[in-house]
Amino acid sequence: MPSNDFSALEKMIYSGRGITAGLTPSSHPFIGYSLTGRSQSSQARKLIYDEKSGVIRTSVTDLAQLEKGNPALLLYPAVARFEDNLIASNGTQTELILSELRRDTSHRFPEKILRDAFSEKYHKDEIIKDGIDLISYEPDAPNFTPRISACLTSKMAAMYIVKRIDDKKMGYVDPIVLTPGMGRLMTTYKGGNENPLLSFEGNPIYIKIGSDNPEEIIDSIYAAIKGGQNPGDNYRVAAAVMMIKNRKAEVAIRNRSEIGE
Repeated sequence: MPSNDFSALEKMIYSGRGITAGLTPSSHPFIGYSLTGRSQSSQARKLIYDEKSGVIRTSVTDLAQLEKGNPALLLYPAVARFEDNLIASNGTQTELILSELRRDTSHRFPEKILRDAFSEKYHKDEIIKDGIDLISYEPDAPNFTPRISACLTSKMAAMYIVKRIDDKKMGYVDPIVLTPGMGRLMTTYKGGNENPLLSFEGNPIYIKIGSDNPEEIIDSIYAAIKGGQNPGDNYRVAAAVMMIKNRKAEVAIRNRSEIGE
């Protein structure tokens, strides 16, 4: 079986949500998405794919449990395709990136797409959704979960994180040159199980990709996100991969609620 090395993700006790952007050995661009949860409201979700819109989004498995949390932060489009671009985020800010791609089709540099997507200059009427500022960290004290986003084309990618540092909003964009057989991983949390949780730090993590098959990549991601400190712990919620092959999207999804763990 081809080797996909997600050991960096597997070592995390609690990763929150994770985005992997990369190229397969045969240069197929893909995004891998991982979703974990400690609370019952976070775990009361799954990932579904709407082929018509080309969007993978979070959905409900237990409405009563979900409503104990904040549905505005828990339900959102997670991964999407727009022409030759793949994008992903951990919230409704996915819609901002899609809006930017539709607004200005003249540029296809992922770094610029992300910068402009989160610019009030272009999207000031779109940044507030359900009372939540989409270009800031999440209002989920005491964690103040960072917003992470990614955009990639067939040759380049960029990842964006905005987090709370010393009571201020700080945003960073990491431009990435894609290499066949390599991916870059960003998670919302640093990987511990502190209270409050610590935000992701540093540059996106290098991930080795040995497969051209989205089913094999998603199996590797799903296996890596169990997490927890005790033998019975299981923070998995779902994982998904969207890959472009021959100008068509191939999608694979794993939902804990359907696997029966």
